[in-house]
Amino acid sequence: MALLLGATPARADKRASTAELAEEGLTDPRLAKLPRRHRFRIALLTDYVRATRACNANQTRCTRFHFVPLTVDFAYQLQFLRYLTFRPSLALGPNVGNSRHAMPFAVQPGLYTGYQGALVGFGLSYSYILVFPARANADNGRGGLGQPLLWNDHLVQGEVSLTTRIDRGALTFAVRLGALNANLLHYDIDRYRWFFRLGLTAGWFWDVGKKRRSRARARSNAT
Repeated sequence: MALLLGATPARADKRASTAELAEEGLTDPRLAKLPRRHRFRIALLTDYVRATRACNANQTRCTRFHFVPLTVDFAYQLQFLRYLTFRPSLALGPNVGNSRHAMPFAVQPGLYTGYQGALVGFGLSYSYILVFPARANADNGRGGLGQPLLWNDHLVQGEVSLTTRIDRGALTFAVRLGALNANLLHYDIDRYRWFFRLGLTAGWFWDVGKKRRSRARARSNAT
């Protein structure tokens, strides 16, 4: 038994703690860092709204219409009071759903605020959606049914995101659930109503002012 114990390899040295690394002037790479104060984001947004259903005159053919904007989103994000964040954004892109002849393109300015930690974030956002050119009851030109128009759209959403730092930027994914209030125009329907809206986001953050911080560190090291 003693021989076996003697043959056991020596135990590896214990890893240095975060406090021990700090005493040496080093940072612990195992710890996720909070986001920088100023960041830009570019992201791909896709959203889904289940709209109205229409049938032909003899009720032999019916179609359910869907509003599915696929947009590129440009945003600036401010981190303040350590964990709080504020983000104005502008998204624009085509509608890829089967209502695209009535609502071909969408522009969506928005404001978001909430909590943002080193990895997980959550918050609320408000957006206004402008579809253009707006053409209620437009069809596909091949004998299809008239398509609905969602006009004067106001959107309130909740968002949960996961952001992980990679090299000099950060990759982010988010799920958004919200309520869309719009003026629905479809054949004899002309009224405001609420719609459920589901959204997915994938994007990339990059820091603002990295060169300025590098120059400041260089001056500090030189003194």
